[in-house]
Amino acid sequence: MCCRKSFQRILHCFVRKEDGSATIEAVIWIPFFLMLFGLLADVSMIFYNQSRLLRIVQDANRNMSVGRLTDSNATVEFVEAQGRAVSPHVTSTSSVTAGLITTTATVPMQDIDLFGVAGVFRNLNMTVRAEHLMES
Repeated sequence: MCCRKSFQRILHCFVRKEDGSATIEAVIWIPFFLMLFGLLADVSMIFYNQSRLLRIVQDANRNMSVGRLTDSNATVEFVEAQGRAVSPHVTSTSSVTAGLITTTATVPMQDIDLFGVAGVFRNLNMTVRAEHLMES
């Protein structure tokens, strides 16, 4: 009961106070700061996942270069299998032209957009491309 009386007393004091100008400003600004924080988190996650995908593509090219992966199809399978950690909708292509291995991976941006604050990314794809010389 004692806690209840003190809570009612605090609530009564809170309702009766008239010095809430800082509270009104905070209520106006907090949504803006939350949106800004969400946008920063989204952009950070996009750059982080871009670097993860680039590392996967570079590893695939390196593995094909030294003979661990036998052909372009094996490289595509490697990139797509490893890339599912970034996005379930990853697609890739790989080719060898004049001793140069070129691999490209594409991911829908909405798969790596954490909060979806920036609707700009909704219909875009992120493409990562890497080249590596074939070892002899």
